Amino acid sequence: MTETDGSTQLFGGVANVRAKAQNIHDTPRFYDGDENGVDDRVTADDMDEARQSNMAYEYLCHLEEAKNWIEACIEDDLGATMDIEETLRNGVILARLGHYFAPEVVPERKIYDLDLERFKQRGLHFKHTDNINFWMRAMASIGLPQIFFPTTPDLYDKKNMPKVIYCIHALSIWLSKLGKAPNIENLLGIAEFTEEEITEMRRALEDYGISIPAFNKIGGILEKEIGVDEAGKHAAVIVINEVLQKEDPEITLKALQNKKAYLNYIEVANSVRYHEILFLAKLDKTETALEEGKTSEESDIYEFYLTHTEIQDIIDDINDIVRKEIAESKFRAAILEINKRALGDCAESLLAALQVTASRLKNVNDSNSDLYLEFLKAAKLSKKEGNLNAEEIQEVLELANEEMRKRRDLEGALRILHENFLASNIEGTFEALHHAAFKLPTLHKNAAPKYQATLFFELAKVQDRAEKEGVEDALSLRLTHPQIQECIKAVNNQLKEVRRFAEAIANINGCLVQDDPQETLNALHVQAAGIKEVLERCADDYHVWIKEGISVKKTEAESADGDSSWIEMRSPDNQIFFYNPESKDLVWVKPEGASDVSYYMAQDEIQWIVSRVTAKRLRDEWFDDNVDKVVRLQSIARMSMARKRYKDRLRFLHENEAAALRIQCLWRGYQVRKELRDRRLYLQQNMRHIIRIQAWVRGYQIRKNYLQLTQDKPSVQVLYKFLYLLDQSAVDHAEEAELRKHKANIVKEIRHNQQLEKEINDMDIKIGLLVKNRLTLQDVVTASKKLKKGGEVVPKNRGLKELSKESREMLESYQHLFYLLQTNPKYLAKLLFSMPQNNCTKFMESVVLTIYNYGTNSREECLLLRLFENALKEEVQRKVDKVQDISTGSPTVIKIVVGYYRGTQGNQNSLKSLLGPLIEQVMEDRDLNMNIHPLEVYKAWISRTETETGEPSKLPYDVTPEQALKHKEVTDEIENTIKKLVKIIKSFQEKIIGTVDQMPYGIRYMAMCLRKNLKEKFPESSEEEILKAVGNLLYYRYMNPVITAPDSFEVIDLAAGSNMNNVQRRNLGSIAKILQHAASFKIFDSDARYLASLNSFIKTAYIKFMEFFDAASTINDIDEHFNMDEFSDVTMLNKPMIFISPNEISSTHQLLLDHQKQLTEGEEDPMNEVLSALGPVPEDEAMLGDKSTEFGLVLTNKWELNMSDESNIQALFSKTKYLIVDLLKIQRGDTFTAILHSPANAQQQELYKAIHSRRLAAENEKDSEDEKNSKMALFDPNDTTIEKLKEHILKNLQILEQHKLVTPTEDYQEILTSIAKDICNQRKYRQRRKQDLKKIGETVERMNKKKKYYGEAVTYYQEYVKACVNNLSKGNKSKKGDRRKTAKYSAQKLYEKGVLVEIDKVHISSYKAVTIEFSTTDQVGVFEVSGKLSGFNIDKINVVFENLLQLQYEGVSTLKFEEAGVVVNVNLLIFLLNKKFYGVE
Repeated sequence: MTETDGSTQLFGGVANVRAKAQNIHDTPRFYDGDENGVDDRVTADDMDEARQSNMAYEYLCHLEEAKNWIEACIEDDLGATMDIEETLRNGVILARLGHYFAPEVVPERKIYDLDLERFKQRGLHFKHTDNINFWMRAMASIGLPQIFFPTTPDLYDKKNMPKVIYCIHALSIWLSKLGKAPNIENLLGIAEFTEEEITEMRRALEDYGISIPAFNKIGGILEKEIGVDEAGKHAAVIVINEVLQKEDPEITLKALQNKKAYLNYIEVANSVRYHEILFLAKLDKTETALEEGKTSEESDIYEFYLTHTEIQDIIDDINDIVRKEIAESKFRAAILEINKRALGDCAESLLAALQVTASRLKNVNDSNSDLYLEFLKAAKLSKKEGNLNAEEIQEVLELANEEMRKRRDLEGALRILHENFLASNIEGTFEALHHAAFKLPTLHKNAAPKYQATLFFELAKVQDRAEKEGVEDALSLRLTHPQIQECIKAVNNQLKEVRRFAEAIANINGCLVQDDPQETLNALHVQAAGIKEVLERCADDYHVWIKEGISVKKTEAESADGDSSWIEMRSPDNQIFFYNPESKDLVWVKPEGASDVSYYMAQDEIQWIVSRVTAKRLRDEWFDDNVDKVVRLQSIARMSMARKRYKDRLRFLHENEAAALRIQCLWRGYQVRKELRDRRLYLQQNMRHIIRIQAWVRGYQIRKNYLQLTQDKPSVQVLYKFLYLLDQSAVDHAEEAELRKHKANIVKEIRHNQQLEKEINDMDIKIGLLVKNRLTLQDVVTASKKLKKGGEVVPKNRGLKELSKESREMLESYQHLFYLLQTNPKYLAKLLFSMPQNNCTKFMESVVLTIYNYGTNSREECLLLRLFENALKEEVQRKVDKVQDISTGSPTVIKIVVGYYRGTQGNQNSLKSLLGPLIEQVMEDRDLNMNIHPLEVYKAWISRTETETGEPSKLPYDVTPEQALKHKEVTDEIENTIKKLVKIIKSFQEKIIGTVDQMPYGIRYMAMCLRKNLKEKFPESSEEEILKAVGNLLYYRYMNPVITAPDSFEVIDLAAGSNMNNVQRRNLGSIAKILQHAASFKIFDSDARYLASLNSFIKTAYIKFMEFFDAASTINDIDEHFNMDEFSDVTMLNKPMIFISPNEISSTHQLLLDHQKQLTEGEEDPMNEVLSALGPVPEDEAMLGDKSTEFGLVLTNKWELNMSDESNIQALFSKTKYLIVDLLKIQRGDTFTAILHSPANAQQQELYKAIHSRRLAAENEKDSEDEKNSKMALFDPNDTTIEKLKEHILKNLQILEQHKLVTPTEDYQEILTSIAKDICNQRKYRQRRKQDLKKIGETVERMNKKKKYYGEAVTYYQEYVKACVNNLSKGNKSKKGDRRKTAKYSAQKLYEKGVLVEIDKVHISSYKAVTIEFSTTDQVGVFEVSGKLSGFNIDKINVVFENLLQLQYEGVSTLKFEEAGVVVNVNLLIFLLNKKFYGVE
C-alpha cells in the first residue's frame, strides 16, 4: 500500500485523533461574566464581521511576513506594513530582490529608477513595468512554478495585490529549499495591528472583490510542482513515526525539521503538542489496522504509520489551534483589564486598555477618555454581578461618543449664536438658532429682529444681575441653553398675539372683496381686532363706508412710490410692526421699498369710520321715530307748488293752440324723413359688408356646385353649370395660335438642322478621305524607302476611328446605342438588377457613371437622376418586402446615390457649409468631453481623484455599469454631460432643419422618389413609417457618417500630418448617435437607464425631424429644375460626348446581349434595332482598337423627333372632348347618351350655325397654310350641322372605345370626368401654356443659333475641302509654268499594272494600239481621261478624285465608265493618280 493510499484511511483513523485535538484545543472557551466578562451570546452579524476582521488580520500578518523577509534579503527598510503594497507597485524593490537571487538575469544597472527619484517626483511611469518583468524573469530562471506568478496589471494597477504577496511567500519557500534565502517567519497570532489598520485593510480587501489565496497550502503545491527525493522523503517519514515511540518532544522536533521530510511551518514552541497529537494519531491508525486484521508483515507500512500528508495536516491544524488560543487569551485578558481600570480614577490608563488591539473594540476616541471612565464606571457599578462583557463595553463607548458629540455640538452652537447677536448680525443669529443642538420650537423668519433684540436684552439682564451679585468678569457670561429656549418661546407667543391682531385687521379689509356686509360685521366683532362701538344694524353702512375708504386709499397708493401692500400697525402693547395681507408676512422693521401709503386701512382708520357710522345711525333713528310729522309737512309744501305749475301750463296752451298743431305736424314729418335718411345712411356705411354677404351667398352656391364637379363621377347636369369656364378669350386664342406656330417652326428648323448636320457629316468624311489619301501616299513613299533599306513596315490600327465604312457604321451604331442607354434609363436600371449582385456596384461605378460623365453638367446630371429614379423603383419592386428593409438592409441604389452625392466636389462643399462650422466648433473645444458611459466616467473620476489627492483610491477599479451609477459623482457628471450634449445637438438639428434648401437637389429628389415608390408598393403603411425610411436616407446614410468621421469626407480642414484624436471622435460619435436616435425615434430603455433623461428631448426632436423629412422630400419636378424638355437635345450646339474605353464598350455590349430579353419590351423595342445593327461583340481587336485607351465617343440619336399627334390616341381624346363641349353648350338632356341620340330643334340649329361661322372665320384668319391644314386643329369645318357634329363625336367615341378609353354602358363617364377635370384645371392649363410659350421661345432662339452655327460650319468645310484638294497639287506643277499636266499610257501597260480591267468591244490583243491620256483640268481634283484607238478618238471622261475616294471608302473595287465602256480598278487608279499628279518627286 502506497503513502497516497494510506492517506485515504484518514477518515477512519487519524481523523478521529485530529477531531479530539480540535475539541481539546480549538473549542472556544467562553467564560461567564463572573470569571472574565465574556458573553457567549454572539449574533450572526457579529460572527460575519469577526470573520472578515480575522481575514484582514491574517492578510496583514502575511504582509508583515513578506516585508520582513524582503528586508532581510535586500538589507533595506521598506517602511510601514500598510504601505508595502504601494511600495511594491513600481517594481524597484522586486527587481532588487530578483538581483539578490538571480543577478545574472537582473543586473542592477538595468533596474529603472533605482533611486526612486522619478517615482517620487511624477509617480508611476510605464517603464516601471520593466522592473516587474525583470522580477518575473528572475523567478522563472530559478524554476518557480508559473502557477504562482501574478500578471503585470495585478501589481502595476493594484488589481490583485494578494496574488503578489502570495507569490512572494511561495518564492521565499522555494528559495529556502534551494538554500538561497532565509526562511520566512510565521507571524500569525504574533504580529499586532491597531483596530484602524485592520478596518482599513478589511475595506481594501472588499474593494478588491477577490478571495484571499490559501497561504498555508503553498508547500503542498510546491511539492506537486517540483520533483521530490521520494526515497529520502520516505525515510524521513519513517524516522518521524519511529521517534514518536520515544516520548521525547525534542527528538520528534528534530525529525520534523529534517529537510528531506519536506515539512513546512514547523514551530519550535509547539513541539510538545506536535509530539502528543502525532503520537495519538499514529496509535489510533495502528489500532484501526489491527482491528481490521492486518499484520505488519503482510500489509503496507503506511497501514500502521502516518503518511507525509497526514503529518503536514496535523502540523497545520496544531499551528492554527495555537494561534487561536493565543488570540483568545489576549482577548480575555484585555476585557478583564478594562473592567479593572474602569473602577479606577485614571482616564489615561483606561484609554490605553481600550486601544489594545486584542480587545477588538471600535471607535475609541482619545479626546473622550474622561467620559469613557465616567460611563464605564457607572455601567460597572450598575451591574450587580460579574464584569462587563465586550458587547456591553462597546455599547457604553458608543453612548459616550454620542454624548460627547452632543455636548460639542451644543457648545459650538452657543458660541456661534453669541458671536452673531453680539455683532448685531440678525441673519447670522437666526441661522445659528436653527442648529439642531438647541432643540428649539418653530422659528419664524420675520421674527428674526425680535429674536435678536430679546436675546440681547436677556443677556444684558443676566450680566446686570451677575454684576450686582459681585460675579467677576460678569460681562463675559453667556446665555444658557434653557434661557435661550425661554426667550424664543416668549417671542413666539408674542408673535402669535400680534399676528392674530394683524390678521383680524386684514380680514376686515378682505371681507369687502366678497361684498357681504354680514361678513364685514363679523370681522369687526372679532375681539383681536379691538374695534369698538359696533352696532349690528349698521352692518351695511360699515361695509359701504369702509369700502369707500379703501377705494380712496388705493387711489392715493397708486400715485405713491414703492410697494403699497404693507400696513403699518400698532399692536395692543403699543409696538409698531408691518403686515402684508397679500403674502401674510409680518415684520418688525419697515420693509425696504415699502410705500408710506397703503392699499389697506389700519385699525385706527377703521375705528374712526365705525364711530362716525354709528353716530349717524343713531341720529337717523331719532328722525325715524318722528317720521309722520316730517312727511306731513313736506307733502303740504309739494302739493302747493305742483298746483301752481299745472295752472300756468294749461293757460299757455289755450292761448297758442294753432301754433301747437302746426308744430306737431312738422314734427311727425321730420321723424319719417329722418328714419328714411338713417336707413339709407346705414346701407351706405355698410356697403362693403353687404357686398361681402352677397358674395358669400353666391360663393357658397358656387362651392356647393363645384364640390359636385370634383366628385368621382360628375353628371352632365353638373357640367352645364361650369361650361362657360371653358370659353376661350381672344388672348387664349392668340396664345394657342402662337404656340402652334412655334411648334411648327421648331419642326421645320429641326429637320433643316438635321439636313445640315448630314451634309456636315458627309463633308467630314470627304475631308477625312482626302487627308487619309495624303497620309497613305506619304506612308507608301516612306514604306518604299524603308523597304529599300531593308526595314519593316507596321500598319497602324485605329479601331473604331479607322476611316472605313465598316468602322464608321460600327462607330455610329455604338453612338446610337450609348445615346439610347443614356436617355432611356429603364435599360440600365433593369440591367443593374439582372446581372449578379456582386458585379452590380462595380459595373455602376466603372461603366454607368462613365456613360453619364459623372453628372458633370445639368443635362447629364438630370439623366443620371432619371437612372437613379428608375433603378430605385426596380429595387423597391424586386427586393424590398417591407418598409423597414430600407433601414435594416443595404439597398444598392441608395448606397450608390449616397456615395455619389457625398463624393462629388460640389456636394462635398454643400456638406462642408452645412455641417463644417459646427463640427469644427466641437473639435476646437479642448475642454469638451462627451463621455457618457458609466464605466469610463467612473474610471476617469477615480483617476482625477488620485491625481488631485496624490493617494490611491479605495474604490474598486473593475465594476459593472450599475455599480458605477450608484456613485453620485458619476451620475452628476453624466447629467452635466447630457445637458451639454443636448445643447450642442439642438444646434446641429436646427442647422440641419433650417438649411433644407441648401441640400443637393439630387439627394432630395431621390428622397421624394423613395417616398413615392414606398407609398405605391405599401399603401397600407403609415406616413410616419415611410418618412422614417426617407429619414434613413437623408440623415443616417447621407449626413450621419459625415458627423462621425468628418476627416474622411473632407468636411473639415486638417493641417498636414494632423489627425483627429479619440476625444474628438467620441464627442462627434455621441452627437451622431443621439441625432440618429432622434431621427429614428429610438428610445433608451432599461439597458441604458442613465440616458433615460434624453427620451423627452428625443421625442421633441423626432417631431422636428419628421417635418424636416417631409419638407426635404417635397421638391419641384426634375425637368422644371434642370429646364429640360423634348427639344433640349436637338437644340444643343455640341453633341453629347462620353469618354470610354473599347474594353468598357465591349463589356457593356456583351451584357446587353446576355440580358436582351429581360431589357426589351417586344420586337419593336428600339434596343432590339440597335443591337441587331451591331451584331455580336467584335472579336477582332482591330475593330475596337487598343482596349485600355479611352477616347471620346460622340452620342447621336438614331430616331428623329416625331411631332405628329394624329398617331397619338390622346390627341383624338382631346379633340373629342372639344366637340362634346360644343354640343353640351347648345343642347341639353338628362344623360350624355340621350343628348347624342335626341334631335336638335331649330333654335339650337341656328345657335350652332352662328358658333360654326365664327369658328370658320377664325380659321380663315390663320397666318399660314400649315396652321390651316394642321392635323392638330380641334375645329373641323365639315361639321356644319349638329347632326354632323354628333356623327363626328360618335365616330371618335368608337375609336376610343376600341382603345378602352371610354365605356358606352357607363354613359361615357370617363370623358365626362376628364371634361370636369379640365374645368377645374383651366387656370393651371393657362399657366402651363404661358410656361410652354416661354420655353418654346427659348428653344426657337437656341435653334436659330444652331442653324447659324451649322451654316457657318458647312461653308467652312467646303472651303477646307477645296483647300485640301489644292494642297494635293502643290509642289507638283509643270516646270514650264503650264498649269495643266498630262500622263500617257498604252492600254496594254495599264492592263498589266491592273489599273485597266477591260474595254468593251476591244480585244486584249488590240490593247497595244490603244493610247490613254490623263490630264488635269482647271477644276481642282477633276481629271480628264481621253483615248485613241488606231488614230480614232475615244469619248472623253471626267474623273472626280473625291468620287474615287468615296468609292474606295464604300469598298467598291471596280468602276465602269458607261460612256466609254471602260472598267478600271478603283484602288489602283487612285494610286496611279497619286503617283503621277500628287506624288512626291
